[in-house]
Order: sequence, then structure tokens, then C-alpha cells
Amino acid sequence: MKKWPLALLLLAFWLPFGLGNETIKKEIYEHNVTSDDVDLHIKVARQPVFPTALRSAGYDLGHVSMLLELHFDGELRDWIVTSSNHLSFADAVERVIEDWEFGPPLRNGKPVSLIVPIQVNFKASGDVVSFNSVAGLTHAMTAAFGYDSYNAIEITPIDELDSFPEAISTVTPEAPASLFSQEEDTLGVFRFFIDTQGIVRLAHVDRVEGEVDIRLLEAAQNALEQWRFKPPTVKGRKVVVQALQPFYFYAQNGTR
Repeated sequence: MKKWPLALLLLAFWLPFGLGNETIKKEIYEHNVTSDDVDLHIKVARQPVFPTALRSAGYDLGHVSMLLELHFDGELRDWIVTSSNHLSFADAVERVIEDWEFGPPLRNGKPVSLIVPIQVNFKASGDVVSFNSVAGLTHAMTAAFGYDSYNAIEITPIDELDSFPEAISTVTPEAPASLFSQEEDTLGVFRFFIDTQGIVRLAHVDRVEGEVDIRLLEAAQNALEQWRFKPPTVKGRKVVVQALQPFYFYAQNGTR
């Protein structure tokens, strides 16, 4: 799945699990999500359903925070769940999200390719599902959401891992030598997630230092998307982690 090379991160955060066999509601409704500078129109063709097992367990509310990678034409390229008070809520959303339709994300009124954060909220009464725009990296998970630390999803700080993320397979970016800079401090830094299978998700440019040709950034991103890591763990349990990877672009030694 090809990613947009200069997607902007409007911070907010996944993890694929499959639990439950609840019936999915097939009803279409539309929703507009608006933050300070981004407008997004969502057409929900299939509604996620409040998991029956959680209702029986006494859960009244649920939430799933996600990052959506959207092309400027509204195509959903990828997504990742960054927090949820129970993995079954995340599973309920992931079972239907590919059927949703998105309008072109608008930033200051213009279509752009973005990584957009949203929050999906569940209520046990009436199976009401609503959407909020979210900003920032921290999402409080309180008793009001029936927080369960073992079954919850959240992005794990890198310093809490059992060991630093270990790349077990890497790919070197390929680009014409004529594109490289003469300056050794020319680089692009990419932000990405490593999921529970060790797969790179939502790789995108975090910052650029010096003059870098966009084709070099594309080559570096395409290479990074093929990297594989040893699945990150905390006390032996697989988790999702956010990481940074710099690529240096200069003529003497190429890219590293």
C-alpha cells in the first residue's frame, strides 16, 4: 500500500485484534469532523456495533482513537488504532472502516493528503456511535470508559519496552546520485509505528533539514515501509510503539 510521502501528522494514535461475532448494523449516515484547521466528511456505510460481551460485562461507554491516512481525493490509504479502552471496541471499528467513504480532507479549505486523528465513541444504550476530532498525543482513559489495562490499546513509550526496537530486515533507498546534496547535514527524519507483527505502519516525514529533493524523501519512505522489526514487547506482551528514523542524503556516501 503506497503512502503519501509528505503526509502531515495531526497528532493523536493501532492494533489489529479480532474478537466477537456481533451483528454489524447496515445503515448509512454522514458525519462532519472539524478541528482547528481540518475539515473531514465521513459517510458511514456500516456502523460499528457495541460488543455484546462488553455490554454483558457492564461496559456503558467505549472509545477508539485512530489515525487515518487519507489521500487528497479521500482515499483511505491506511489507519492505526492508537488507543482504546478495550480491544473489542477497536475490532468493531476495524471490521467496518473499509466500507466508509471519506470526502477529500480539507486544510484551510484546500484538499490535501493528511494523517487525520479521529475518535469513535460508543454508548451501550441505543448503540449510538459518534465522532470527535482529536489533537495531542495523550488520551485519558478513565473509569467512565470502563478502562481495563490488560485489554486496552495504547501506544507504548519506547523507553518502557523490554528492549529497543530491533530491525531484522532493512531496505536501502534507491535514487539517482544527481539528487543528493553536497552537505553532510542534509537529512529527512521519518516518524512511523511498529505494530505487534513488527510491520512498519503510517511512515511519514516528520521533519527535513537542509535542501532535500522530494524524490529522495519518496525513495526513503518507500524503503522504510519495507523494513521489518522484531515485534516490540512489554513484559513479553506484544505492543505498538512509535519510532523515528533519520535518512541522510549527501553525495559522498549516498543515503544511510
